[in-house]
Amino acid sequence: MCDSNISAFPLHRRRKLVEGIARVLKSKNGEDANVFWRNTAKQILVHLSESGIAPILAKQEVVTLLHAVLDDIAMRSAATLA
Repeated sequence: MCDSNISAFPLHRRRKLVEGIARVLKSKNGEDANVFWRNTAKQILVHLSESGIAPILAKQEVVTLLHAVLDDIAMRSAATLA
């Protein structure tokens, strides 16, 4: 199988996805949070792969998504402290 040049709508721009993952991740601590994120990332990678996204691009999408999720958590935490 060869890599394709297909690109998906950026995951980090999918607000409901980012907010949903952030909400669940914020409710978990330590290893529970790690397990949740790893399982979520694996599911997303499988979905992107099945959609024809090249593995390198899929991994970049997941990393960028993680940063968006962490930014969302930080922003909401800062808002509640203000």
